[in-house]
Amino acid sequence: MRRETIAVVFAVSLTMFGCKKGSEGEGTAATSEGAIGVAECDAYVKKMEAFLDGLPEEARAAREPGFKAMRQAWREAAQAPGGKEGLAATCKENLATVPTK
Repeated sequence: MRRETIAVVFAVSLTMFGCKKGSEGEGTAATSEGAIGVAECDAYVKKMEAFLDGLPEEARAAREPGFKAMRQAWREAAQAPGGKEGLAATCKENLATVPTK
């Protein structure tokens, strides 16, 4: 059940990742809200923030809300019993997908 919950949260987060929202008052991805507490997830967040910061404003504004939602979902999942173990594999897979310049 726990893996299914994490999978659903992740799927919703990915769906939101491509949603475009306004960027006024949101700042940049570099305004991280703290570590998730899973090394693979923290590495993903750091790499993704660097990627987003290198994008033009419009592209960043389109991707940043979904990224922030996913980061928050991972942070919450990490607090659940057994959540960190499930997130490690998910974040490791996602880390390999972050584009590089």
